[in-house]
Amino acid sequence: MTNTLKNRLGTLRRQTGTAPTLPQPAAPSVAERMQRHRVGPRAAAPATGPRITPNELASLLEGDLIDAGVIRIERRIGLDQHHGDMPLSRLLDDHAALPEAAGLDPRALVFLDTETSGLAGGTGTIVFMLGLARIEGDELVVRQYQLTGFSGEAPMLEDADIWLREADALVSYNGKCFDVPLLSTRARLAGVRDRCAGMAHLDLLHPTRRAFARRWSDCRLATAERDLIGFRRHDDLPGSEAPLAWFDYLHRGDAGRLPGVAQHNHWDLVSLAVLLPALAAVHEVPAVMGADVLAVARAYLVRDDEDRALQLLLQAGEDLDEDAALELARLHRRRGEWPQARTLWERLAGQGCIEAIERLAKYHEHQRRDWPTALAYAQRLPRRPEHDHRRQRLQARLDVAETRALDGGLQPRLNTIV
Repeated sequence: MTNTLKNRLGTLRRQTGTAPTLPQPAAPSVAERMQRHRVGPRAAAPATGPRITPNELASLLEGDLIDAGVIRIERRIGLDQHHGDMPLSRLLDDHAALPEAAGLDPRALVFLDTETSGLAGGTGTIVFMLGLARIEGDELVVRQYQLTGFSGEAPMLEDADIWLREADALVSYNGKCFDVPLLSTRARLAGVRDRCAGMAHLDLLHPTRRAFARRWSDCRLATAERDLIGFRRHDDLPGSEAPLAWFDYLHRGDAGRLPGVAQHNHWDLVSLAVLLPALAAVHEVPAVMGADVLAVARAYLVRDDEDRALQLLLQAGEDLDEDAALELARLHRRRGEWPQARTLWERLAGQGCIEAIERLAKYHEHQRRDWPTALAYAQRLPRRPEHDHRRQRLQARLDVAETRALDGGLQPRLNTIV
């Protein structure tokens, strides 16, 4: 009651001019509220120097301020150059050996990678750097958009749309799950056309996982570029630090780490581009490239290209593991190539492969009608109802055969006696 009365009296004094009006604290800015609720490392204290302006940032990034809030950076790389061990001229190859790339024109592809304010997605995540690349003439052109403020989002997406409308397909690395859905969300919020949603999309993460998930410890782009492309980064700003680098500029005008973000994104785009011909080479000779031959062969089987799958498995020869050898034997069996299938099954049976032993039991029973040999293989199968039934059936056939043999041997003797 006392505090309430005191407040009311103070208000009356100020209204009548008998007490000075005390300045009210200003409401915290959006940046201050974001800073209070940030997760992870706290930002450094506000910079003591002047904030870098968008024009100064454009100069620092060697780009141009094309609209309020967005900088465009463009670099051209001759296709006669190399990225790691890969010549960029390989971008013009026919990539049909990679099943997902069959029929795609390399000159009609746009490679895409983003840097964002976080990895959660949704309406609170901003694409503050959009990276695109495509072939023009004898060059790979890398175009990057850097936001200097939220007002640049719509101009960025509209300018990027000019490139995208001329492309047949997007190429990304995990873009189907992250980059493209996020760009679609940002386009709707900005009220601009969502070009990405309707485009064909080749996500290279999936063929990379198919070929190397059982060979590598992980299938990150950095691993692929190191082990397939032979490219190793030096002084690279980790992608996990990119959001903080942008917030440093947004909140404090500190752009010190944004050139590192741009370089990281640039390398991502060039690595993504040359990864396409690298993966095509992997799918052409997976055994030589250290890839999972069976997984690659099954990718062709899904597309009803049995001849190609058979060829890849035959290329691997004795290096096939058990599952791959069984798949090769299955293909031989489907084609009626029984000697080849039998050879594979016998090798695997000698290694204790239950499926190969069962296949041999079936082969000798149904194809050769060699019941003693079929029973000998069946006896090596585990004690399971289906295997017990096979053994009983084969034993019954043998008993009948022996009875008929005995009957056939006695009949001539009876005729002689009579």
